Amino acid sequence: MHPSSDRLDYRFDDRVAVQYDALRGHPPEVSPRIGEAIAGLAGSGARILEVGVGTGRIALPTVSAGGDVVGVDLSAEMLRALAGREQPNLALVRGDITRLPFCSNAFDAAVCVHVLHLVDSRTVLADLLRMVRPGGVIVLGRDWVDPASFAGALRNAFRQAVVDLAESIDFPTGARGLVQQLSELGGEPVYNGEEQVAVEWQTALSPRQVLDGIRSRDDAESWVLPDDLLTRVMSRLDAFAADHWSDLDSTHGVRRRFVYSLFRVPDNRPGG
Repeated sequence: MHPSSDRLDYRFDDRVAVQYDALRGHPPEVSPRIGEAIAGLAGSGARILEVGVGTGRIALPTVSAGGDVVGVDLSAEMLRALAGREQPNLALVRGDITRLPFCSNAFDAAVCVHVLHLVDSRTVLADLLRMVRPGGVIVLGRDWVDPASFAGALRNAFRQAVVDLAESIDFPTGARGLVQQLSELGGEPVYNGEEQVAVEWQTALSPRQVLDGIRSRDDAESWVLPDDLLTRVMSRLDAFAADHWSDLDSTHGVRRRFVYSLFRVPDNRPGG
C-alpha cells in the first residue's frame, strides 16, 4: 500500500519542510561530493530530472557541480523552502511524479532518491525510461546507514515489531526491488546493478534522534504504517531502546554512505 497524493502533501507540510534538512541533510563537506558524483554520471552539461526534489539536498549540489536540473515535487511547502535557494540552472515544477508532464527524450539523466517508496514505483520508472534519451542514465540513490551500528539495531528492532504486531503490511519496495523493476522494464544495469559508493562519512547520532526519525515518518518504512500500528510499534521500540541504552541522548559515531545504482537507457527501449 502507498500513501495517496493528498496524504503525501499533508505529511510534507510546513513543519516537515522546515525539519527535513535537519533530518535528511548531508554534512557540508559531503553534499558537494554527492553533487559531483551525480553530475559526473550524467555527463557534462546534462539536463537532469530529479523526481521528489524536496528541499534540494541533491539538486543544489548537482547544479553547483555543473548539472542543469529540473526538480519535481508534489509538496508546495517543500518547493517553497527550496525556492529561496534557487539557482539559474535549477527549474522547479510542482506536480505528481506518477503523472510527469514531460516529452519523450527530454532529459539526459534522471535521479530518484528516497521518493519511490511513496508511489507506484514501476509506473514512475517506466515513465523515466521514456523521458530520458537513449544512451542517457537513471540514477537510483539512497542514504545507507551501517547495519552493524546502534542505528542498524534500532531499524532491525523496528522491522521485527512490525512483523509481530501487523496483521499484514506492504513494506515499500527496497533498493534491490527497484533495481529488479527497472531491469524488467528494460533499463540496462551498469555494474551489474550493484550499488556503488559515492561518498562515505561518519556522523554522530543518538538513539533518540533515530527514534524520532521513525516516529515522524521520515523513515521510508514507517511511511506505510497506519497511525494506530505506528503508535504500537513505537511503544515497543521505545522499550527496546530503553533496555539497550541508558542515555538515549548520548551520541555515537555511525558510518554512513550515499550509494547509487546506475542504469543506462537502451536504444531499443519499449516505446522508444
